[in-house]
Amino acid sequence: MSREQILANLRTSLNANRPWLLQAEAERMPHEPPPFVLPAQDDLVGQFIDELTRLEGKAYRVGSADAALAIVDRLIEETQATSVIGWDLDQIGLPGLPELLTARGVKLAVADVRGEGRKDRFQELEPIPVCLSGAELVIAESGTLLLRHGPGRPRIASLLAPCHIAVVFRHQLVRGLGEALALLAQRYGDEIFGPTSNLTFITGPSRTADIEMTLSLGIHGPPQIHVIVVEN
Repeated sequence: MSREQILANLRTSLNANRPWLLQAEAERMPHEPPPFVLPAQDDLVGQFIDELTRLEGKAYRVGSADAALAIVDRLIEETQATSVIGWDLDQIGLPGLPELLTARGVKLAVADVRGEGRKDRFQELEPIPVCLSGAELVIAESGTLLLRHGPGRPRIASLLAPCHIAVVFRHQLVRGLGEALALLAQRYGDEIFGPTSNLTFITGPSRTADIEMTLSLGIHGPPQIHVIVVEN
């Protein structure tokens, strides 16, 4: 059975079951946000940076777009990137980013890997050293990026390359997971998965441990994550 047939069968099943099973189950469950894990803090940016740093991620607190561009520029130089796998630049929303990439001669790779030729397309993208994305929300108490995918926001742009650079803004920070989920429900309602099949939660560099609990970074995703938080 092909991938398209499997997905078609899943859609048919979901459409058939939603009215009498899935919807009823959703209405039965409580919808109160889960309790916060850590005490409230006045400085959510500082809390996010502390938590991400504990997870071996890199975070940068900057006061302007120019300062953010300087960090992106340095990271691109360090990785010697000539192309990046990224969101559409207007979806990231950092003024001056298109001009910076053009000045450096860095191309934004087409990240569409659907359909025939998918394997070959992955092989073409694999050598690219940098992923470049924004985020939908940022969860301070766990150091987590929440990404909602869709047109212009490909999932691969935060997963494939070894170095993930994310540009986020102060107004995107929330305290905890419950607040983030409530805000998503308020924004999108039943259409939360309209343009995409999932949400991605990124908490630090990709990590896994074997049966002896030996920790390794970068097994299932980027071993490096750099998050630039723009205050203004």
